[in-house]
Amino acid sequence: MTLIFLGLFVILMALVVKSSLSQTGVWLKAAIHILGGVVGLWLVDLILSVAGLSVPINVFTILVVGLLGLPGVGMLTLMQLIGL
Repeated sequence: MTLIFLGLFVILMALVVKSSLSQTGVWLKAAIHILGGVVGLWLVDLILSVAGLSVPINVFTILVVGLLGLPGVGMLTLMQLIGL
């Protein structure tokens, strides 16, 4: 699973570099937003695992952060911390 998210992170970095070097289209912006949320979920889960907490990564959480982007990751983390 970690290798999948690491691959997505590499793709995200490539898209960000492409976006900064050329004119950004709507599809590229959407792809960066979605990948940013999914990779952000993985990074937050990795950081929380150091403290013994975790965000359950399943299809629902990936869809939520795909739609909401990085703010969705923050909301899921907050909900996990308060026990919802």
